[in-house]
Amino acid sequence: MLKAISAINSLLGTILGLAIVGMLGTIGWVGYQTYYGEKDELERRQTQIDKLTKDLEADRQEIDRLGSELDASRRDIAAKAKEIDDLNIDLEAKKKEIERLDTAIRLLKVDHRLARIKVLGQTGSEEEGNLTTKFSFVGIDDQGNELETPRVFTIEGDRVYIDAWVIKFTDDLITLPDPVRSTSFCQFRRIFGESQRPIDGFVLDTAGSRPAAYGRGEQMSDLEKEIWAHFWEYANNPTMAREKGIRAVQGEAPSIKLMLNRQYKVLLRASDGLTIVTEEASNAPSGETF
Repeated sequence: MLKAISAINSLLGTILGLAIVGMLGTIGWVGYQTYYGEKDELERRQTQIDKLTKDLEADRQEIDRLGSELDASRRDIAAKAKEIDDLNIDLEAKKKEIERLDTAIRLLKVDHRLARIKVLGQTGSEEEGNLTTKFSFVGIDDQGNELETPRVFTIEGDRVYIDAWVIKFTDDLITLPDPVRSTSFCQFRRIFGESQRPIDGFVLDTAGSRPAAYGRGEQMSDLEKEIWAHFWEYANNPTMAREKGIRAVQGEAPSIKLMLNRQYKVLLRASDGLTIVTEEASNAPSGETF
């Protein structure tokens, strides 16, 4: 009986031991699987994290590269914008300079009307050598209005000369709003025919005066008085002339062949001297034969 009980106890112990060993084995296996499973998961996740980190770093580098390119583009755009602004400023300056030069050129070419010559009649003929011409000379304004009583002269032949003293200023003074030196100065001296000696010509303006049209009714300036009083000194002293902004001081005697039924204008160009031009036929006076 006791042997049976002992055998049973021994069997139960063996079963219990086996059960414990099996349980421990199962627990170990489960623990092994859990441990290494979690480890693999951690490694997998770490790999994903490393990949994501690497991708993130690559994205960050790409963003930095794009940012650098964007900054470079912005700098380039800013430089081009400044260049455009500079070009616009330069263009505006050039436009103003062109306008200034255009105005200056127009001012240099301004013609002032000083006088009108009307042919009143002719007798004789050039072939016979007894041609004479009668004409009137009168100061006019820029609108052609007479400023004085016309003076009538008769010359032998048909070519008339106007002897004048002319003072020309430098172009920069003419193109500036200088109230005195914005045009040439002119003083008529005599008018004579080709068969006359200049000294025997008809006196037009007295020494120290100026054409009525040129004066425009204003008092002669101190500068004009000074230059007229020392006309030939300025003509022969470049230093004196340069100090007054004078380009040339000289006598001029333009001439024109007078024809019946014609009238002529005597002009003074701002940058030049005297010119005699024929007026349009529609404006010419009807001539008279004497």
